[in-house]
Amino acid sequence: MASEVCNIGPREQRKRRLLGFVALAVGVAWAFIFIVYDVPRPWRVIIFLPIWIASLGFLQARERICIALAARGMRNMDAGEERVEDRRAIEELQRRAQWINRRALLTAALATLLALLFP
Repeated sequence: MASEVCNIGPREQRKRRLLGFVALAVGVAWAFIFIVYDVPRPWRVIIFLPIWIASLGFLQARERICIALAARGMRNMDAGEERVEDRRAIEELQRRAQWINRRALLTAALATLLALLFP
């Protein structure tokens, strides 16, 4: 899915990658605790949130696209936010941001389903 169009620089990518690792650690820890302590299955749905955030962080870092900035037609290439002037670039950023969000939602849904399937 990589393209030349991006809206975040290396520093912003690192921030999102760090967010991904922290949220993933929280999600895995919660899933482990919920399964080990036999927490009722409906409570396990809570892991959806940190796994979704982790997926968003990792995908945004990999694709070099911030979905929030893309929605506003902005970029931050490590020198502060600025408007993207090229209309085609904005459309491509927004299209890829939608793909990132859908992929993150699917990943979180599958991870949550997996946690629900454990005894």
